[in-house]
Amino acid sequence: MQIHTHQSTIAELFERMKRDEVSLQPEFQRQEVWSLKKKRALIDTILRGWIVPPIHLVEGGGKTIEVLDGQQRLSAIRDFLDNRVSIDGHLRPNREYIASLHGQKFRDLPPKVREFVLDQTISVHTISDFSPEEPSELFYRLNQPTALTSGEKRNSLYGPARDQLKDLVRHFEMSGNSVSTIGFSNVRYGYDDVIARVLFFIEQGTLSSKGTEQRISERFQDDQSFSDEAVIRTGCAIDWFSEARKIIGYNRFNKASLMSWLLFYSRFYQFIEPNTSFLNDFIVVSKEGHRNSDIAEASGVFIDRSSLRVTDVSSVVYRDFVLNYVYYSFNEILPFSVPVKLIQEIKSKFSGSQEEITFEGLLEENLDVSRWSATL
Repeated sequence: MQIHTHQSTIAELFERMKRDEVSLQPEFQRQEVWSLKKKRALIDTILRGWIVPPIHLVEGGGKTIEVLDGQQRLSAIRDFLDNRVSIDGHLRPNREYIASLHGQKFRDLPPKVREFVLDQTISVHTISDFSPEEPSELFYRLNQPTALTSGEKRNSLYGPARDQLKDLVRHFEMSGNSVSTIGFSNVRYGYDDVIARVLFFIEQGTLSSKGTEQRISERFQDDQSFSDEAVIRTGCAIDWFSEARKIIGYNRFNKASLMSWLLFYSRFYQFIEPNTSFLNDFIVVSKEGHRNSDIAEASGVFIDRSSLRVTDVSSVVYRDFVLNYVYYSFNEILPFSVPVKLIQEIKSKFSGSQEEITFEGLLEENLDVSRWSATL
């Protein structure tokens, strides 16, 4: 297989597509599936003069060359130059020049901008002299990249919020938290992801703000730092979690359970220090059970909601409620933000019920998710 590489302008590629010299839909290709948002992001990349990933073409000896890799990019370019897609001038990082073009189609652009777009170059790798199986194997390999985790994506962002996050992650690791103590590492920025979510929820002041990847990433693209209180609360939560974890030595957490523990400990900011033995006590209950069935069932809810539907608002709230419920059962004291009366009511209903009822069933009937969320 021979591969020849050259630089082609967007104008040249567009003309080749218009003359049907480049086929965007060979048999092995998927349909055109990019959303409007993705197309506009590529247009924005071109307007900024940033590099567009290379295109792979297959030369089969006929008039038409097939696209091996880059179909979606070429389709987006074609649609923009055909005036079917307009510019989104509000993509970050903000740039006044691009913002002034918001909503415009290619035909609406000033001549100099149209010329700039058409003159941008893309690397084109043209494949020839190949055996029948080689293009399909290359296509498979090109389309099997390692998907970035949310932490890896966020790590690529720049700004003061990201710097604060990195400081907290370093503090977390220096406090003895590693794969040998909590069961997973930060190789793919798992710690960054957890602590980013903790910062996000604390700043929002509620657990009911659904922590979607987009919303959290948008916060880290913001030019604004997290408040000192949010950073200090998160740092205190890391300290208390780390001290409590030292008692147990090793326990396997996942990102969902770790996040909930940090949010739980963050509640003790500007209150008395939490009982450091509670983490160990809770883990013992989750593994061995408890003579009080409400505590045993509550720990079961925490485990289940740490494994399934982990980012649902209800799951985040249920896990938070359980930790506070069991802590109250063992210590009878909680931070002022926690509505102890609701915990007492559910405890009373569970013990006084004459019917067969589960702890999670009680939560579904009696726990107002929005109201509990706002207590963070």
